[in-house]
Amino acid sequence: MLVRAIEALSDLLVRYDYTAGLSRANWAWEFARRNPDLRDDAFAGLSRAQTRTACHGIRVIRLPEPDLAAEAWGLLKFPNPDRPAFSTDLFWSCQAYPRMLGVHVRDRLPRETDGIFEKGMRLCRTTHLTDAFGREHLCVKGASRAVQVRCSGKSLLGTQPVKMEFCMNGLESPGRFVQTLQRAHFVFQSPRRAPAWSGRALRYRNALIALDAHDAGMSYRDMATIFHGEQRVGSDWTGASHAMKSAMARLLAKGQRLRDGGYRDLLGACV
Repeated sequence: MLVRAIEALSDLLVRYDYTAGLSRANWAWEFARRNPDLRDDAFAGLSRAQTRTACHGIRVIRLPEPDLAAEAWGLLKFPNPDRPAFSTDLFWSCQAYPRMLGVHVRDRLPRETDGIFEKGMRLCRTTHLTDAFGREHLCVKGASRAVQVRCSGKSLLGTQPVKMEFCMNGLESPGRFVQTLQRAHFVFQSPRRAPAWSGRALRYRNALIALDAHDAGMSYRDMATIFHGEQRVGSDWTGASHAMKSAMARLLAKGQRLRDGGYRDLLGACV
């Protein structure tokens, strides 16, 4: 029984492989959706959003009035908190997420194509949302990533052909814009067979695991076993050094801080 329990702890790492390529906006959702108060508000709220399905399978949502409960958490509406960003409709408010990717929509010229639309329809699932102030947003979901886009210019819901072009939209430098655009294009890619972890993503993942482990009733030693294995933990845990235990405490504190409001810092920092 003990061996199986240890193997189960080690296997937990694989369950978080989907987070390897998340943007900061998606990381913000991963922590926020674990907040019990947000979850209570999300499941208690009765959405008054008007929903229909348009051509190409696009889901169209209109908010007749602001959702004040959702906006208190930085959202336009509550997504399903049981789901990660790439499998739900995640729309942060412009105030909480000022640096989201933007597209400018204009009339399409004769014989002109819209590459953004065509690629998105071929490779992704798209939800269009019109907020209570008439602003249009897109949630574009790939196989394991999602990106939110704020629209300006012409309406995407008109009857005349239009063309979308990426724009700066609150990004203060061309370099930041290029970086944001490159990350947004990840939504079109297929999931990697083996996750490619950046140092930042590993730090967020480990904080998320520590948070989930604590909420599941695990001890600091259980957490350490997930990351380092029973053999190393068994030799280090009872020694004179408390470094490993202190590291687990710091990971948990980081996860709790991000869950309990710190996720907003991720939204303000970068896409």
